[in-house]
Amino acid sequence: MTDETIEPTDQQRKPRILLRFAVAFLIGLLATSAIGVGALYAYDQQYTGRILPGVSVGSLNLAGLARDEAIAEVERTYAYIGEGEVLLDTPVGEMRIPFSAIDRRVDAQALVDAALAVGRSGGPIERVIADARTALNGVALEPMITFDAEALAAEINRLSRRLTRTPVNASVAKIADGFQLLHGQDGRAADPAAATEAALAVLGELDAPAVIEVAVPTSPIAPDITNDEAMKAKLAADRIVTAVTLQRGDETWQISTKRLHGWISFAADGEGGYGPVVDTSTLPGVLRTLAKEIDQAPRNATFKTSGAKIVGVVPSREGRGVDVEATATKVEELLGQRAGGSTVTAIEPVMQVTEPALTTAEAEAAVPKMRKVSQWTTYFPISEKNGFGANIWIPALDLNGHVVAPGETFDFWEGIGPVTRERGYRDGGAIINGRTEPQGALAGGICSTSTTLFNAALRAGLEMGDRRNHYYYIDRYPLGLDATVFKSNSSVQTMSFTNDTKYPVLIRGYRIRDGGSGYVKFELWSVPTGRKVTFSKPLVKNIRPASDTVQMTSALRPGVRQRVEYPADGKQVWVTRTVRDSKGKVLHTDTYYSNYARITGITLVGKGAKPAPTPSPTPDPSP
Repeated sequence: MTDETIEPTDQQRKPRILLRFAVAFLIGLLATSAIGVGALYAYDQQYTGRILPGVSVGSLNLAGLARDEAIAEVERTYAYIGEGEVLLDTPVGEMRIPFSAIDRRVDAQALVDAALAVGRSGGPIERVIADARTALNGVALEPMITFDAEALAAEINRLSRRLTRTPVNASVAKIADGFQLLHGQDGRAADPAAATEAALAVLGELDAPAVIEVAVPTSPIAPDITNDEAMKAKLAADRIVTAVTLQRGDETWQISTKRLHGWISFAADGEGGYGPVVDTSTLPGVLRTLAKEIDQAPRNATFKTSGAKIVGVVPSREGRGVDVEATATKVEELLGQRAGGSTVTAIEPVMQVTEPALTTAEAEAAVPKMRKVSQWTTYFPISEKNGFGANIWIPALDLNGHVVAPGETFDFWEGIGPVTRERGYRDGGAIINGRTEPQGALAGGICSTSTTLFNAALRAGLEMGDRRNHYYYIDRYPLGLDATVFKSNSSVQTMSFTNDTKYPVLIRGYRIRDGGSGYVKFELWSVPTGRKVTFSKPLVKNIRPASDTVQMTSALRPGVRQRVEYPADGKQVWVTRTVRDSKGKVLHTDTYYSNYARITGITLVGKGAKPAPTPSPTPDPSP
């Protein structure tokens, strides 16, 4: 094989030429790039510590500025961000929170630090490329707004507390002539969280207005007692204090509005309501006071008389007494109904009714049959010892027309009116410590009345009750059949009898005067029953004869004589009364025992005169 040189063809040369061109171009390009990179590197080094060209915050160009310069420029340019306020719109007016209070501003330091960081990341070639890109394209940083959200919330909370209002309960006050409504007021609650949330949503915006208006939502808080509830309570109280009328037939009595007004107060109940409270603790006492007007004793029918005839009847009257406890319950129920809306004003008091012992009908039936069934008359000398007759006649006239119904017991002291000087009673004789005192007691001499009526009742054949003889015997009275009466601080002596017939007994009393002599007379009228009354002859034992004396005294002028005590024999007396019915059956057998004391007579004589002979005893007026 021989060595020979083979020249390449044109087709073979062409790829080689292209390769050489490419290598040469690449070498040139690399050389050119090396020169550019060097230039860019120098460019990068020129802006060390400064912001690269093309970097801005919003529209503010910060190229070439050092950090402090850039911060100052950002703060100056965006100073307006802190020059505004949050305006709270509230029911009580506007409240303002200046941006300065929440430190609203642009965060210049953070923005500048971010601007300085632009193009500063990666290796040298990467930074060179980033610098070129920043210079060609620019980088605009969005301004960042900062503020103190906690301060904002705290300030809104603080201001919202001014909006909070405690509700005021309505109420009713008592005034002199009624009740007055005191209006309440709704409370108010604010919602600071909603206002804070609304403000936060706007404060971070760059284009937020200088005045950010935010409404603070509020809601009413109703009081526990509303005006309507208090008004209803007042109206209820107005109804309650309307005078309560207690009505029975045509008669009425009232618990006054003024008294009811004093019982009212107002309070919330256990169920959240409000209304009047009625304190009825004094109600029983009020009813007991009214009962003095309402209560009445039963009154028997009585008879109208004309001369010796009975010509008609005075109607009877029921007895009644208020049942305080039961009536109080009815009043309380009425007040409760009024509180609920009732306007009822009257109720009937609960009464305990007592029918009279003699009704009108019974008396009318007896009138045609009534006759005088007994009588008795007593004489007395009119003197100071009997109040010149007044002390005997006043009770006799009190008893005139008195009716004792069938089964009813007559009592002397209950039958006569009050024994007072205003009614005409005077001081009169009384037996005190065994001696007669001419002016010893008010109404002295009244025993003539009781003795006379006692004897009339004895002879009517009625059932007799209390009776007592006088201390000593007075011969104006039937022996052993006198009946004294008296009242003292320690004891009471009365005279009584019971109508044990089926018919009413009418007492007729008479006042009789004949010059210086007085008489008291009683007649008893009834329907005759045929009763027969007999008396035994008085049995007298143990007689103790009295003596008479004369006593000298300087209290009288010389020679003047004054009888101050009449002598009276002491004795014991028994008298028996027998009462038989129309068929002879014995109805009553009563033996009356009297123990009369011995009384020594006394005549006073003024000193200086010769005593005159002692006169014979004469009857002595008795109390």
